[in-house]
Amino acid sequence: MNKTTLRISYLLASFLLPGIWSTASAQVPNPPTGFRAIFNGKDLAGWYGLNPHSDAQLKGEKKAANIKQQRADFPKHWRIENGELVNDGTGPYATTEAEFGDIELLLEYKTVAKADSGIYLRGTPQVQIWDWNQIFNLNNPTRKPHLGSGGLFNNTPGSLGRDPLVRADNPFGVWNQFRIRQIGSRTWVWLNEKLVVDGGLMENYWDRSKPLPAKGPIMLQTHGGEIRWRNLFVHEIGPKEANAILDAAELEGKAKLFKALTLHASFDKGLDADYSRGDKKCYVQDGKILVPAKPNAEVKLAADAGRFGGAIHFPKKGTYRPSFKDSGVLDFNTKSWSASVSAWLRISPDQDLEPGYCDPIQIIGDDNKKGYIFLEWSKDETPRYFRYAIRPLSHIWNPKNMAWADIPNDKKPMVQVARASFSREKWTHVVFTLENINDKHKPSVGKLYLNGKLQGAIEKWDMKFDWDPAKVLLVLGANYVGHMDDLAVFDRPLTDSEVDRIYALKNGIRELYP
Repeated sequence: MNKTTLRISYLLASFLLPGIWSTASAQVPNPPTGFRAIFNGKDLAGWYGLNPHSDAQLKGEKKAANIKQQRADFPKHWRIENGELVNDGTGPYATTEAEFGDIELLLEYKTVAKADSGIYLRGTPQVQIWDWNQIFNLNNPTRKPHLGSGGLFNNTPGSLGRDPLVRADNPFGVWNQFRIRQIGSRTWVWLNEKLVVDGGLMENYWDRSKPLPAKGPIMLQTHGGEIRWRNLFVHEIGPKEANAILDAAELEGKAKLFKALTLHASFDKGLDADYSRGDKKCYVQDGKILVPAKPNAEVKLAADAGRFGGAIHFPKKGTYRPSFKDSGVLDFNTKSWSASVSAWLRISPDQDLEPGYCDPIQIIGDDNKKGYIFLEWSKDETPRYFRYAIRPLSHIWNPKNMAWADIPNDKKPMVQVARASFSREKWTHVVFTLENINDKHKPSVGKLYLNGKLQGAIEKWDMKFDWDPAKVLLVLGANYVGHMDDLAVFDRPLTDSEVDRIYALKNGIRELYP
């Protein structure tokens, strides 16, 4: 089977499988082709009760007695109604007698307000189920039920897949449909036909230094309120199919990224972009006009010194700032603007930078009071802070007209990293995203990633910009001293998994090219 066929097969599976519930009967499970029912709709055969947290610290006779008691308690809290597996909100978790490795799991659930549940894979927590109507509590910032169900909640906060990509929960009283695919530790979750986890690595909650066990039971968590389950079907994935799925997913992931790519500059042969939807030419400001940029004493080409091939090197603080025009690249607009920028940097800030602010990348318009976006190192602290800032119209973020340094950090529209992992000896991958800027109906968000990991988000700000679109530029090296490589721009906010995918590319953005 060639790669094109694999890709088509993968897409067909993605689109066709979620609809199978529409004709399935809850009383008589009717699994789709290639799947088998793991709940028969009549009794608890094939299941037993176990809360693995309650006996995790027990040993010997105490552990055995606890497990025996949980098995005895299981039917007291779980019952069958109309072909549905129903839990009263307490008791041990419903656990399969069988153990599973690589699988595709289909199921439906329906729960009630204030309940909290989840699905354990290989005996490991968990694909989360929330009451998404709960209000986000700032005092517990890693618990985010308002984002919806389906995330890998027991992963490390900020890790890929911990929070769902979108909220896809149905209202209470309506059945929800999960489709979960797990190959090794990589996990995909679709909730009500929407992708909410895209190949995230499920961590081993029991020992994070180790990968998931090769096999384990499926467990249905009970926690705080009634939950009903039906149409539980599983397809066990063999090695050949697993490899085919992974190959197809990789191919499809790269295709999606290339479709979103608007500019790529490898700096292997010059300052101009290798690929662009707009103008490939790199410019510098000369008075009121832009002229083609050329390597010089302030901006040098460094052959074979890049993360992937060549790089550009800013050997000293200067005023020569290579720039790319906005049209076709960033496509700023005043209605709803989204984008992402990716680059690799090599620098030891406290050793290399000269006094003053340093901005390796900026997005500017005709007036900084109308909006200003930048990465920066702070000017005075040791170690110097690394920041991502989105400054909208000045009266929004700075109503008292204060100096940037005088505004308290928690009052600035920025993400700040105290000890970012930059070094002369290694490259650091930086991605920042822009989402729904200028949108009156959707929340505006900006995120910062370092080496594939989310560092924080800028949100709950009125991010209104008023630039002249014809004057917007992507600017490199404002007082920057160090190396830069593999610059890329995308026309939308990248997801956590896409940022991680770019970070893992062995040959850089050129791998995305068809």
